[in-house]
Formats: sequence, structure tokens, C-alpha cells
Amino acid sequence: MRILEVSNFMPPHPGGIEIMIDTLFQGLQRRGHDVRWIAASTPLEPGTTGPFVRVPAWNWLEQNLHVPMPLWAPSGWRLLDEQVRWADVIHVHDCLYFSSSLTTALTRGRRKPLLVTQHVGEVPYGGVLDWVQAAAYRTLGRTLLSAASEVVTYSPHVVDYFRKVGVKKPLRIIPLGFEPRFQPLSQAERLAARREFGLPEKGRLVLFAARLVPKKGVTRVAEVQRQLAAEGVTLVVAGDGPLASDIADLPDTVHLRQVDHARMHLLYGCADVLLLPSVGEGLPLTLQEGMLTGLPAVVSKDPSFVANVADAPGVALVEGKEALVEAVRATLAQPPSRTEVAHWARERWGLERFITEYERTMETLNQAP
Repeated sequence: MRILEVSNFMPPHPGGIEIMIDTLFQGLQRRGHDVRWIAASTPLEPGTTGPFVRVPAWNWLEQNLHVPMPLWAPSGWRLLDEQVRWADVIHVHDCLYFSSSLTTALTRGRRKPLLVTQHVGEVPYGGVLDWVQAAAYRTLGRTLLSAASEVVTYSPHVVDYFRKVGVKKPLRIIPLGFEPRFQPLSQAERLAARREFGLPEKGRLVLFAARLVPKKGVTRVAEVQRQLAAEGVTLVVAGDGPLASDIADLPDTVHLRQVDHARMHLLYGCADVLLLPSVGEGLPLTLQEGMLTGLPAVVSKDPSFVANVADAPGVALVEGKEALVEAVRATLAQPPSRTEVAHWARERWGLERFITEYERTMETLNQAP
């Protein structure tokens, strides 16, 4: 099949959606499909390199309001139309983005099958943006999802949200999949990984791996570390963003900034607990990747966590600074079996099943009359 992936961004722009698409892209290529990917060029220059088409775009909304919604230049529209004409199946990601709306219009005009992966539901930005988002989901979002040939997601809470919004088309769940390198490390490997990242060889490490934007809970993480630093806990921050100043002066904190995704399994493997008090999630890849390495986690009670990991071993769902502190403290004092955590995750998030489910879905759409 000739498959076109359409998204807001592609690597090296950081983000869980980018990683998910890249994993699927590579998996479909390995199975012999001709796959292309078109997205805004940020942070690189526009241009085409092999199967990757990077279009010029205006990214003011992400830079100033933390809303990842680039607006493509007209030249990008023409490039997208060329790729839609080429493809057998078009796959877009999330329903509110400019690129998704434009792709939907082009696929309808060309009578091409359109697959939509809806990664998230409601994302709390605050203020008027929340009202705009709710209105957009009930109008533009509902229209786009209704126009799609098929819609999939990877979390039950997203299905529930769009049912409430009034989307009548069923959303099918396809669990995510991850590369085999996400597995527990031996003690020797954990020590070597700490050395590689320049982290303390002894002592307890709390990992916060996320973009430094409000929805990820940066302020909460800072509050927790101010309290736990006095107990000998080191906070390791992997990620960058506009709220970097919030963690700049934290005690006993190592800011690694943006870590190459190819090395993230080592960072998860050498940490003692993942702290992720985020909101408005689909299901964060950092949580899933970390659990596959056996890393326990302390997370918020966001609907994504409640729907997917409430019964998972080694995961504590709590709200509020004091509850977060106590949960991290308890996990460090009595860590769960990393083997048990990893086994639970592996049973749910297998790579080959993930690729196969998408491949079969696309083949069915391509063969439909």
C-alpha cells in the first residue's frame, strides 16, 4: 500500500504523537509498504528528504500559548494535495488541527479513504481557550470525525469523551506498541546508565520526562522536589519548554533537557520512580515506556490514567502536592517488583500487535468499494 501520514509535527520536534507515528511509520515500512509523512517543518527547514515532506508553517500558537497547532503556508497545501493524490490510504492525527481539516477536505474531493487516530480528548489550557476547544470539538471536531472512513484511539476515556460530544461514529481502540529496547535493566546496566547520563550512582532518582508546559504539571513537580530534596532525593528532568525556568533553581535537580528517544530506555531503567502529575492526556508514552522498563510511577487522577492504569502494579494515582509527595516517598521506600510492572505493561502494549492492527485497518479501508 501507499500510505500517507499527516500530522502537526515530526521528529526532531519532541512529543508523544511524533514518537507514536514514527514507530508506526517504521513498522509499516518493515512490512513492505510505501509510507510517506508530511508535517510542519519546525524545528527544521522546509523541504523533502526521502519519504519526509516538511512544509513551511507559522507556529505562533505553540510558542506563545502552548497550543501545538501550526498553520501551514499555502505552498504546504499544494504539497499535501500532491501526497493525497499519490496515496492509497491517508492517516491523520487528531481532529482539530489545521492539517487534519485540510487533509479531510482533500481526501473527500479525491475519494480516498481517511483513517483518523484521535490521541486526546479535552485538554485544559485555561481561560477562554477551554471554551474555544469545547466549541471546536462540538463543531469542527464532530464534523471531521464523522467524515472519516474510520476513527481509532488508544484510550477508553477518549471514546467516552467523544460520545458525549455527539460523535456517532464508533471509535475503535488500538493499544500502542513499543520497541523491544524498553525492558528492565540489570543492576550493572542501571549503574552504567547512571554514569552515562552523569547522574548520582547512589541515591534515589525521581524522573520527570515531559515537555515543560503547564499541562504536564511542571509546577507540581517543582513543589514536590522542594520538599523531597531534603530527604536525599534527586530529581531528573528530561525535557525542555517555556517553563524551564520553573525548575532552574530547584535543589538536587539534574536537567538533561531533550534526551534522544533512542536513549530514553536507559533513563527509565536507571530511575527509581516516574513522576507525572499531568492533565489532558491521551495516554502519555513516557508512562508506558517507563512501565515497560519496570519503572513505577506516581501520576495524577487524569481520566487517561484512571481509564488505563488504575489497576496497574506500581502506579499510584493521587491529587495535590502532599499526596504526590507521600506517594513518591512510599514508592521509594517500598519499590514494587520491576519485573511485575514490566510484565503487566508488556501484556498490553506489544509492538507487533500494534503494527498489525493498523495494517489490517488500512488494508480494509483500501479494499473497500
